[in-house]
Amino acid sequence: MDKRRVHFVPIQTNPSQKLRRHHPYKHLPFKHVYKQKTEAGDKYNLKTHILKMIVTDLQTPRLVEEDGFHHLTKALNPSTDAALSASAIRLELVKMYDSTKKKVKNAVNNARDPVLSAELWISSKEESYLTVTCHFIDNWELKSYTLDTAQLLDEHTPETIHQQLQRISTEWEIMEKIKVVVVNVDGMKKVQRNLTWTYIPCFSHTLNKVIREVIQSTNWRYLLRKCRQIVQFFHQENGASGCYQLVQSSCVDWLPTLDMVKMICEQWPKFSQASKYMHADHLWLNENERKLLENMKKALTVVKDVTETIGMSGYVSVSNIIPLFDKLQSSLQRLIKQENNVALKLSEKCQYHFGSINQIMWFTVSTALDPRFKSSVLKTGQAEKATEKIREEMCKLESGAISSSYNRKGLREMGYEDSFLQYVRERDISATRSPLQYWAAKNKSKDLAMVAHKYLSVIATAIPIEQMMHQDKSQIIFNRRKCLEVQDINMMLFLNANHQKI
Repeated sequence: MDKRRVHFVPIQTNPSQKLRRHHPYKHLPFKHVYKQKTEAGDKYNLKTHILKMIVTDLQTPRLVEEDGFHHLTKALNPSTDAALSASAIRLELVKMYDSTKKKVKNAVNNARDPVLSAELWISSKEESYLTVTCHFIDNWELKSYTLDTAQLLDEHTPETIHQQLQRISTEWEIMEKIKVVVVNVDGMKKVQRNLTWTYIPCFSHTLNKVIREVIQSTNWRYLLRKCRQIVQFFHQENGASGCYQLVQSSCVDWLPTLDMVKMICEQWPKFSQASKYMHADHLWLNENERKLLENMKKALTVVKDVTETIGMSGYVSVSNIIPLFDKLQSSLQRLIKQENNVALKLSEKCQYHFGSINQIMWFTVSTALDPRFKSSVLKTGQAEKATEKIREEMCKLESGAISSSYNRKGLREMGYEDSFLQYVRERDISATRSPLQYWAAKNKSKDLAMVAHKYLSVIATAIPIEQMMHQDKSQIIFNRRKCLEVQDINMMLFLNANHQKI
């Protein structure tokens, strides 16, 4: 193997050329340079790269003891001693965890207006876990750090979730700062009484619940089961899966279900002519069934197109949800006029599950303070309540009720009434612009910007948007975290989320 291509520190790769003057090994022949670097640095570099790989890909530390891993490291660098043990790697990961945790804790403790999100998920052993992440705006940039992943030994009731959140926020010394928690657990309002916290349902979780209730209703469940059987039928045929490009779905999540239905609708004219399929009477789709699938495809495509407008990565503010809900209902209404019963059911379920968002103050105020969408609140029946709340928050700033760490220079330059009225009179900015960058530039209305800072910190989902919209890509990580060893889960998910941010 050509050793000139295997090294971790960039050096001159052509031995016939002179090494650059600044190179510390310029007086040595190439083979000696390579040897010296291998002995001095490759072991350290290899270990560092192994740790990063394990953390990034959520691999188990036992990976380093596998034969395939040993073959790979030897192939990359025959002179490297890769006799690493899982226990040694785990110790290095613990050091990495302790170091990263100190930095994350410092960032979180210094944060203003932090918000928590809590994602409940189930492991491959049917064990329940709660991953808690902290979000805040720092220098007008949204930061997110995973804090803890707790195993729920009891049933995951709202009371159990609340107890874990209190424990975690206390350990991270942010208990008094937290005002809002975004969670993908139903029924959290039951424990919200007499609390200073407000529990907001995860948008992704609620949307998935809406669609699941519609497409898995008694009327349509049988049809989706038939679709799954059709895909299975062609996948079992030699070469058929490549011909028709059908995709399978468990029908648990709506995006894979849309992909399955869409491909069946598009490929029907082709695969319906297949001789074997034509004789499979129990799998044949009649005209009414094909019409229903077409309606399902159109309705779910509308949902996908509308939700993609909030972005494709990271976390987004709840200020997006009211305008998104209005746009979604408007799009579904157009399909309803075309006698699309799937759209009708989706609209009814959306109204049932999302209908109260205009009554949630965190939603209305954050939308009013998002310069892209403020008119969707300030020019409606919610304007008075939102305006009153904003003025109340600004009065707190004027009276010094908010931490003195805030810079109130803007309050002297422009009265809070004047700054708010000027903001209301402005046109909505483009939907492609960042609301945080807008407020970062508002030097003469820092009082109003401080209120925006507080309300735009509230995020809409308990998971990053890419996990909601790109489930095929995120499924690998989901599957890997389900298989992590119990003693490693908290450490590994913490490092996976944070090691590149600190």
